Amino acid sequence: MPFKLLFITRNYPPRIGGLENYSYHLINEFEKQGPTWKIVLSKSKIHLFWFLPYCFFKALLIIRKCHIDTIHLCDAFLSPLGLLLKFMTGRNVTTSVHGLDITFPNRFYQTIVPKCVSRLDMAICVSRSTRDECIKRGIARQKCRVIPNGVTPSDFILTQSPNEARLILENILGTTFLNKKILLTVGRLVNRKGVLWFVEAVMPRLDNAYLYIVAGDGPEYPSILEKIDKHKLNQKVLLLGSVSNEMRNLLYNGSDIFILPNITVENDVEGFGIVAIEAGSCGLPVVASNIQGIRDAVLDGRTGCLVPERDTERFIHAISTMSLRKDQIKSTVAGTFGWPHIYEKYRNIFEGIHGNSETSR
Repeated sequence: MPFKLLFITRNYPPRIGGLENYSYHLINEFEKQGPTWKIVLSKSKIHLFWFLPYCFFKALLIIRKCHIDTIHLCDAFLSPLGLLLKFMTGRNVTTSVHGLDITFPNRFYQTIVPKCVSRLDMAICVSRSTRDECIKRGIARQKCRVIPNGVTPSDFILTQSPNEARLILENILGTTFLNKKILLTVGRLVNRKGVLWFVEAVMPRLDNAYLYIVAGDGPEYPSILEKIDKHKLNQKVLLLGSVSNEMRNLLYNGSDIFILPNITVENDVEGFGIVAIEAGSCGLPVVASNIQGIRDAVLDGRTGCLVPERDTERFIHAISTMSLRKDQIKSTVAGTFGWPHIYEKYRNIFEGIHGNSETSR
C-alpha cells in the first residue's frame, strides 16, 4: 500500500520566491503520483503568528483522519512544529534545509532550530555545503541527505530563438547588442552575491565587446551605481532593477554567459544557487565562484565553470574561453535537476523511512 504524505510549508504561491517555487514543484510532483496532503501559507510572513497554531491542529486532524505516514516540512524553520507533531503522533517527520534556515545568526534561533532538526527522522539538504552546516550544528551525518533543488525547463525556455530574444530585448531596452557578448546576473543585490565586486574588479578589465546586464534589486544597488560611474562603465554595465518573469526569460534566452560572482560573507551562505540551473535550462553556460552551495548547482565543465572567489584573472579567462554547447547544457540540466528526477530522489528517501518504520513496528 502506498505511503501517505503530508507537506507543510510557509512559502507557497502566489507569493514569489525561490522557496515558494521549490515548495510548489516538490508538492506538485507528489500530487501527480499518489495520496498527498498539504498545509500551506501563501500569504506574507506576517501571517505566521496564526499559521503555526492553525497548522498544528490542522495537521493533527489530517494525520488521524487520513492515516498519514510521513510529514515533510519544506524548510527547517518549521522543525519545532515538526518535532511536536512527531511527539504527539509518532509519525515520521523529515525536513528540507536550504541554508539560511539553519544558519540564521540569532542566538535564540540557533539554540532551538538545529536541536529540533537533529531529532527529526531526516534532514534533506539542498547542497553539500548546507549538509556541512547541519553537521556543524550537531545534526548526525547519517540523518543528512543531499538532494539539489529542481527546475522545470519549460518555465524558462522560450519558443523564440536566442537571436529573436535579443531583438526583443533591444527593442525593450532601446539599445543594440550588435557584436556584443551579453553577460547576465539575476538575483537580489546583497553582499554575498558579489555583483559589486565583479563590477569593480572584472568589468574594467573586459573589453567593450562585453555588456554586463544585472536584473535585480537590493541594498547594494546604489553602491553598484556608484562603481559604474566611478569606473566609467555606463556603456558596459546595465542595471535593470527588478524585472518580470517574462523579461527574466528573455534575458536567460538572449544572453551568452551567466555570471555568479558570489563572495563569502559570514552567516550569510548561498545554500544552492537556483538561478544557475534556471539559466542552464535555457542553455546558458555559467561562470561562478567555487563556494558553498553553488558547487552543487554548477557542474564544472558540463554546465559551466567554477573559479576561485574574487579571482579576477580566472573569471576573465573563464569568460573569454567559454565554449560549452547550449544543447549539451540543456540536456545535462534537465537530466540532473529536472523535477521528475528530483522527485524520484525524494520518493526513495520517504519510501526508505516508511519501510524502516514498518519493519520496526
